[in-house]
Amino acid sequence: MRIAGPFAVKTVPPTPWKNGGGLTRTLVVEPEDAGLEDFVWRISLAEIHAPGSFSAYPGIDRSILLWRGQGMVLRSSAWPEHRLLPGQEPFRFRGEDEVTCDPLRTSTADLNLMVRRGYAVGNLHSGSTEIKIAASSDSLFVICADELVDVMTGNGKKLVEPECFLTIANQDAEITIIPSAPAASYVYALMRRLC
Repeated sequence: MRIAGPFAVKTVPPTPWKNGGGLTRTLVVEPEDAGLEDFVWRISLAEIHAPGSFSAYPGIDRSILLWRGQGMVLRSSAWPEHRLLPGQEPFRFRGEDEVTCDPLRTSTADLNLMVRRGYAVGNLHSGSTEIKIAASSDSLFVICADELVDVMTGNGKKLVEPECFLTIANQDAEITIIPSAPAASYVYALMRRLC
């Protein structure tokens, strides 16, 4: 098992979206040196300040979760209009879907998990209570939203502060995520290669 972090989100430099319509911070990518066209999975935190179109990622399965802000409306001819609001489960769609977004009232930030279809699977989850994660994934990603979160491994404990994240590669033991207070909240993602 290899643990990296925790790292502060603000230390990751923002880069333009693939289509130039916004800014994003790539928090983790597999393989580590992969670009936008050859990653197996990727987790990023995007800032949306105005209505616009999402970048196209053919062959990619996407999950999006509101991180900060009042929410946004997602529109596509491939599915009914979807309102992404605080406290909701992640919304999943295909990277080839043409998608537009319209922030509600203020700028927003959203957490994105992208996995290359046929090469990997991944799931994004939000939590506020203690959870145990069996040794069943290639990689685990944890990001803290509010308060503090302890990530317990077979090698000890890692404290993750708000707006910080860590990754665990080759997860070969059970992991426990423990919120430090009733108001604590976090998001975790599990990714596994298929080939």
